[in-house]
Amino acid sequence: MSIVKLAADETKTVDQIFDQVNATPTLQETSGTLTANGTMQYLYVNNAPLGSYKPLVALVDLDNMLAGDAICVRTYYRMAPGGDYRMHDFFAYSGLDGGLVQGKEIISVGLLPNRFGILVTLHQHQGTYRDFPWEVFVEN
Repeated sequence: MSIVKLAADETKTVDQIFDQVNATPTLQETSGTLTANGTMQYLYVNNAPLGSYKPLVALVDLDNMLAGDAICVRTYYRMAPGGDYRMHDFFAYSGLDGGLVQGKEIISVGLLPNRFGILVTLHQHQGTYRDFPWEVFVEN
């Protein structure tokens, strides 16, 4: 059996990998407000995550929507490094509070684990342009 002596920077890298492998997953959040402008806009994007990436959910507040407003929320995934985004899901909402019933005002869009990139878009294609508060939760 041979013993290999590592340089200080190599030891630090090995320790970082060890810590990451043994870490307890933590929940992280990012958020903001998107002001619609009639085009398809990026609500959330992780263009090139480092390794496997586990987004959980995107929440979008539709409380500002009124009668005559209509939006589409889409999710896209990249399936290869540097590849194009491919649409995975499409959600349409219209009217007061996006047409949600029973007093609901927030939608949740489930997100899938991914290795090469994820994109969530919002397109308000009808009505007066509104502000849409949003947040995305990710497990690291």
